[in-house]
Amino acid sequence: MNFTDNMVLVCTGRDTARAAGSGLKVLHLCLGVTENGALRRTQLPTAKARSYLGLCDLPRQLQTVNAPRIAADLTYEAKRTEALGVFADFERDVPVCRELLAAIDKALFEADIPFYVPIASRQAVQHATLTVDTAISGGSLTERVSSLQGMYGAKRIAAFLHPVSSDFVLPSETPDGTVLSPEERQALLNRTGSQTFFSRELCAKYFTYTDENSRAHFVLFDDDTTMQAKLAQLSGCGVRTVFALYPDAERLLNLP
Repeated sequence: MNFTDNMVLVCTGRDTARAAGSGLKVLHLCLGVTENGALRRTQLPTAKARSYLGLCDLPRQLQTVNAPRIAADLTYEAKRTEALGVFADFERDVPVCRELLAAIDKALFEADIPFYVPIASRQAVQHATLTVDTAISGGSLTERVSSLQGMYGAKRIAAFLHPVSSDFVLPSETPDGTVLSPEERQALLNRTGSQTFFSRELCAKYFTYTDENSRAHFVLFDDDTTMQAKLAQLSGCGVRTVFALYPDAERLLNLP
């Protein structure tokens, strides 16, 4: 079974045309909001195939917006380009973001256009599909997705395939750890001679080591096999849409 069938490649700029060549659906991060509160079209899709439109996060200095106007402009753009849907890549849970998300959620729902937001923005929307990050450092990926499906309905849960590569000092005080590049991680693995294992719950690989200060470390990471395993688990949970950053997906899933 090909678990990439439900994948949407998230990309910007020139990557859009390359990603479209993979044959998968594409989300083009081409829209934003100016410091004056107007919808900004940074780059419109050039590929012939229909794509999803991505709205970037608001400028941090922006405190107020004309939410209905931006929502109407965004809906018009989605209709004009025959977009498959809209993804709001908002990272902050602040009043101005919640106000805009609520307005967009209402406008796109009335226009019958799919809308996607990060799970952290769930309180601001009533209809949008909520995207869950697959980069977890504790618990179980399957249980997390299943729990959210039980709360919001299976149709309202999508996923964002995000490869993890982090070094945690134990006991860890942060869920993120210290990010390692693939080269840094391999060098660390070579230096420590640690053995790697696969965690079915986290759906990622890991290894442990002790540093020169006798502190225990836990290194969690993804490779092509764990990304495929995550896709399989998500498919088994009935997740219909999985977003993935194009460079990551290209490298880890051997896309063209």
